[in-house]
Amino acid sequence: MSERTDQPPNVHSLLGKLADRIEAKHPTKAIDERLVLAQALVVAEHTYGPTEAADAAERALIDALPPVRPDDTRAEYATRCRLVGQEVSA
Repeated sequence: MSERTDQPPNVHSLLGKLADRIEAKHPTKAIDERLVLAQALVVAEHTYGPTEAADAAERALIDALPPVRPDDTRAEYATRCRLVGQEVSA
């Protein structure tokens, strides 16, 4: 757990972690909203542990996610997550 649990979630960092995780396996396969939401939970709990901070991070991450487009691959969606993360941190 690298994030401090007494600070608001770093959405930029979480979006990057989510993008890396989604793209790591089968980047050319299609992605759907269920996979994105499941991975958001995994990223939040991996970052903060099973805590209230993880719940807050998951909600913040979900709120920041770009919509999944019908023909998105995992790599395409990961790229959009990174772009959103750059805007969030700006």
